[in-house]
Amino acid sequence: RIAIGWRQFDSIASNFRQAGIAYSTDYGQTWTFPGVLDPGQFRSDPVLGADAFGNFYYSSLSTVETAEVFKSTDGGANWGAPVDANGGDKQWMAVDDRSGGTGAGHVYQIWNIQFTCCPGADFTRSIDGGLSFQTAVGLPLPSMKWGTLDTDSAGTLYFAGSRLDQTGHLFTKSLNASDPDVAMTFAPVQAISLGGTTGAGGTPNPGGLLGQVWIAVHPAKPGHLYVLGSVNPPGGDPLDVMFIRSIDGGDSWSSPVRVNDDPSNDEWQLSGALSVAPNGRIDVVWNDTRGTTSDVISAMHYAFSLDEGVT
Repeated sequence: RIAIGWRQFDSIASNFRQAGIAYSTDYGQTWTFPGVLDPGQFRSDPVLGADAFGNFYYSSLSTVETAEVFKSTDGGANWGAPVDANGGDKQWMAVDDRSGGTGAGHVYQIWNIQFTCCPGADFTRSIDGGLSFQTAVGLPLPSMKWGTLDTDSAGTLYFAGSRLDQTGHLFTKSLNASDPDVAMTFAPVQAISLGGTTGAGGTPNPGGLLGQVWIAVHPAKPGHLYVLGSVNPPGGDPLDVMFIRSIDGGDSWSSPVRVNDDPSNDEWQLSGALSVAPNGRIDVVWNDTRGTTSDVISAMHYAFSLDEGVT
């Protein structure tokens, strides 16, 4: 079963958008579009996840300071009512689908504290499979934005994002996120280096981000973490896809590795994204303007690593 979500614009004459959804029951060979979620309601920034029990979750902004989560228990064919998940602009969601312990099925959500439902708060969790979300709290300072989060097989929750002022990148984690009976605690925020800065605007995407900060974990190796982003490195190259890793739970990090291999160093590699296969293969995709005569025309590029990102 696969579910996908998108921003549904019914007309190019208006920026009004809704929560588009489709699902597949045959590994993506065919798709069914049952209609938008919450018809007539403005929605944006769709983020999807799944738990190990086969449930799908769909996080969606309804304003720049509110987000709701929908849940499907039948593989994406039908979805429940939207559940208030606090939130704010550019929210991201992760579902514990690996630990198999007390945190299995927990839903975690972060967002940009500069656009928040609740002053000083940029995180919430659900410990009942998305039926309700706890009171929003603030991650330790300094705050991050435009980031993502992931869980490992031990239930540890990891975060990575950009500094609010876009001068660098940050990392933190929670060792007890999987315990529903305690208030979550977080490790001190740590500066990490991707060899550049995350930004918004610029020729390829003047109205939005040039890329998020992605964190993913090795499914079978708790504490083996990978962070990737499209960043502006020093010098004349406008944007590269850069990667770092940690094999000790984020206590130390490798030097940044450049993933894209264009020889000219003057093209845009934007919207880099990261995932890890069950066997540990790391997959990276991005939009690349090499081979074109315009910075607003790009092609999808792909790279993979079989040695945890060393090559």
